[in-house]
Amino acid sequence: MPGMMKRKYYSETIDYTKSFTKPLSLIAQILPYNYDKKLILDLFIKFYPCEWSKLVQRYNYYHEKDLFLKKNGKKIRYNHLSPIQFFYNLAKVKYLISCGQINKHKMNFDSETQKLICESFTEARRNKIDVYTHKLEKAKENLQKIDPLYIEVFIAAYHQKSRTTKEKIEIFNELTKFYSDKIITFFQKINDSERNNQIRRMAFEHLQNIGVYVTLRKNFKGKKKSYMFEKDDFNVSPKDLVERIESDSFQNKKTFDVFISHSYLDSEFVKIVKDELNKHNITIYCDWASDSDFLRRKLASEYTWIVLKKRIEQSRIILFLQTDNSISHNGHYLSKWIEMEINHGVALSKPMICINITDIQPIFTPLNFNAKNNSISIQDIQKVNVFQYQN
Repeated sequence: MPGMMKRKYYSETIDYTKSFTKPLSLIAQILPYNYDKKLILDLFIKFYPCEWSKLVQRYNYYHEKDLFLKKNGKKIRYNHLSPIQFFYNLAKVKYLISCGQINKHKMNFDSETQKLICESFTEARRNKIDVYTHKLEKAKENLQKIDPLYIEVFIAAYHQKSRTTKEKIEIFNELTKFYSDKIITFFQKINDSERNNQIRRMAFEHLQNIGVYVTLRKNFKGKKKSYMFEKDDFNVSPKDLVERIESDSFQNKKTFDVFISHSYLDSEFVKIVKDELNKHNITIYCDWASDSDFLRRKLASEYTWIVLKKRIEQSRIILFLQTDNSISHNGHYLSKWIEMEINHGVALSKPMICINITDIQPIFTPLNFNAKNNSISIQDIQKVNVFQYQN
């Protein structure tokens, strides 16, 4: 097995190095009269930042594997060169810095032509970088940049031998709602070792969507077992979630720091608040993000009502986003869902706070939100933490 893994790594590395040929050929066209390998590296990082980031990720991925092997008294297997060493070791880079190629470049160099090519190339690369960056931001905009409080419970549950494919997909979907090093490592391991073809493919596609270096593992050889080919579309409803919460499933073991009560018209504001709280290691519950697979708007019913009440019970604090979309000028809630959430939180004696961006008085203890830089003061973050401990 170690020899096979090593051969797979070398085969993958050969294919990976080929992906640098085209970018380096384009960079060769914009090199100045005098250049060296350091300038080539700088230009690559500038114009291909995503590709450079993935090289760094690839190095960290295999370096961690070698550290694990060494820690367990085994011989290291991969010996991945550092990103800079790997780059300088590319055949195309060696060719560009060879004496013959440097002399040829100088002989054919034309400053006016090079300037025009450089301007065109810079514009094209800037557009592609912007498009790719926007795509990544879109893929991650609803994710919480933090480990969920129950991550260890979910990962342990995933690896239990008795887990069905449907249950594994449910856990998988729950963890795709978060973005952290630990979560990424989990999905990388699934991509490496999960024997169910559907789930392994899901792990590959998720990592790819959020911009993490990943290589799709081929189907496992040897005797085929039915588990490898099992599939499930995970078509679920609020009723299914209620049943899971009321049973002793992992859905019943969830906990949240803050339940955000808000109008659906304020979804962009919710994302801003979510990111700000995550920066301070505070997890949030938001129905359309935290239970997106179960609580689809078109399936809203009395079961949705039950789910939201349970999630409030699993949360330490209720944060109400007091906006013109959620409350009227005479203090009436503009949604029956918000009214239910607030009333249930009060009935449970949950700490109630709000971010108020209306002209009326805050109805709960306010957090000062700075709209200019989308931030909450450290003092108010500490206030949130104090409320948590009191609860």
